[in-house]
Amino acid sequence: MKHFITALLCLLFVGPAYAEGDLKKGRKIAKTCALCHGKWGQGTSGAKAPRIAGVTRKFLIKILSEYRSGKRKNAGMVSVSGVNHMSDQDIDNIATWLAGIDLRGDPRFAVDNTKGDKKHGRKIFMSECKGCHRKNGYGKPRKGVPALAGQQSAYIIRTIERFKARTRVHDDDPEDDLFDEVFPKKQDMIDLTAFLSTLDDVDPKDKRMARLPDGKVIPGHLRRKRAKKPKTKLASVTKEAVPGASISEIHQTVAKMKLEEGVSIADAVSAMRSKAVELNMKLVGEQHVSKALEARGEKVPQLSIYQFCNLSDAKTIVASNPLYAAYMPCRIAMVQDKTGQLWLMMLNLDILVDNTIVGKDVARTVIDVNQKMLEIMTAGVTGEF
Repeated sequence: MKHFITALLCLLFVGPAYAEGDLKKGRKIAKTCALCHGKWGQGTSGAKAPRIAGVTRKFLIKILSEYRSGKRKNAGMVSVSGVNHMSDQDIDNIATWLAGIDLRGDPRFAVDNTKGDKKHGRKIFMSECKGCHRKNGYGKPRKGVPALAGQQSAYIIRTIERFKARTRVHDDDPEDDLFDEVFPKKQDMIDLTAFLSTLDDVDPKDKRMARLPDGKVIPGHLRRKRAKKPKTKLASVTKEAVPGASISEIHQTVAKMKLEEGVSIADAVSAMRSKAVELNMKLVGEQHVSKALEARGEKVPQLSIYQFCNLSDAKTIVASNPLYAAYMPCRIAMVQDKTGQLWLMMLNLDILVDNTIVGKDVARTVIDVNQKMLEIMTAGVTGEF
């Protein structure tokens, strides 16, 4: 095949790149990306959040700049990441940080995919893809050929489907029918990704661990062990402002975003309710704390809590581990700080996955719920539905 998936430009997943931006500042801003893409940019099992760790710096700058300008559109991603408020230097910094994260060969970040026929997928890859993407699946970054090893399977499938539907342009040619020929059926895509998921596997005896751009090993055990209890401290708004959702320092536990100028409390609540209905997240409770206190004669800043739940998802996760019940229902708090600024805050449910409270079989459900809650919060801070 001439240029198979060369235009999966969003998958320019390669090894560490040369750092040019400020790593420290880039790491701080990247916390907004972690809400969906994972703490280390490893991506999530759904189609919405691909692996961004190891993507080339040049390509990351290009994509982030296109989101900032509006050429690429994803309202939730733009609002949560704050890319529309990032400077060129911010984008350079975050791209430098993400490009330098090397997750290759670390079993903790291996992509799981057992749904397809790996043998058939291997046949497709070896006959059509190996020439451009190399036998190991890591592509040829100097020639602009992306790597597919380590990328999330659902994201690869969705990208191929978009090329087939012409909603994304392949190789700068809107009429390119390459993917129609290679993937006449969706099962072919599933089989291919099943094989691709094996390319990042390593020998169980190999103790290689992923590394950060500064050369430090990403902490954690290759084999699951009981996590050390973190030192606790109060979460607070970060002193140095960064674009998008601000993340607390307690292992990404809390996401907080301020209401945009001109968005009233009523606007925010209405938008959250509407978005929740669209996402099949039921508003199961409201607590108007400040109003209740004002009725007692106490004047206090705005404080209200909105509780959302999808009963089917809750049942699935609690059945896996009853500890999840402590997080039910999912909550978004509206809080007014000392300056009068209104904020929306929520618990980042991805910590359940990071700390292995739930197993891999339900991790995707937890991530999906987390992304839905972020969409609801995004609707609230913008006042738009």
